[in-house]
Amino acid sequence: MARRSAIALSAVFLIGLCAAIARPLGVEAQTVDADRFRKFMNSDFHAALIAHAASLLPKEVFHSCPTLVSPEGTVTLEKSVSFAPDGIPNAGAWWERLPVAGCGNDTILNFRFSVGTDGKIAATVALPGTTHADLALQRDALKYAYIGARSRAKDCEGLNVKDTRFGGYGLRNHRAPDPGAGAPFRPWWETWTVVGCGRTFDVPMEFMPDRTGTQIVQTINDIIER
Repeated sequence: MARRSAIALSAVFLIGLCAAIARPLGVEAQTVDADRFRKFMNSDFHAALIAHAASLLPKEVFHSCPTLVSPEGTVTLEKSVSFAPDGIPNAGAWWERLPVAGCGNDTILNFRFSVGTDGKIAATVALPGTTHADLALQRDALKYAYIGARSRAKDCEGLNVKDTRFGGYGLRNHRAPDPGAGAPFRPWWETWTVVGCGRTFDVPMEFMPDRTGTQIVQTINDIIER
């Protein structure tokens, strides 16, 4: 029963992913046998991977329901993917970005899958939505988002980021203009929706990269409670 449930949960995702895989995947430096990758994406094994990754999400971020729909998703290669004789990847890494709607949180689920030295495929659950922060920057920024939300909900410990929305390049309120696509250090801003204790907050987040890293700015006075 558990395996059938896993397959059912991921079936709605696979519809969009099959269309996405028909297009070239990833960046130029990465390679994949598209036919074998497509076959893997339609396998029970992949269905179970997706179901497991989805099960790691808090219910405020994602839960299945009868009205769940998933428009076309995207797959991006991070490292070239190769396959064992049974059709399962034995090397490489890729991202799957899966839009979901209809269950109370319309967002994009972001999963990274990578094959370890032991041959096992590990799933990393990134923040939902359209954030431009990489995994390390997401981890660093979470504490600032939670500090901001707790400034309004002081005794709330169980916080989660329900969605992220990329706002644009440059800083909010025209404090710094967008230097342009060719600039080596291009600041940007986002809105992170933080939920917990029955409350919802839109937390503005700003990211300012430079030669030493990325500065994260969260202005408490600009937080909006829904």
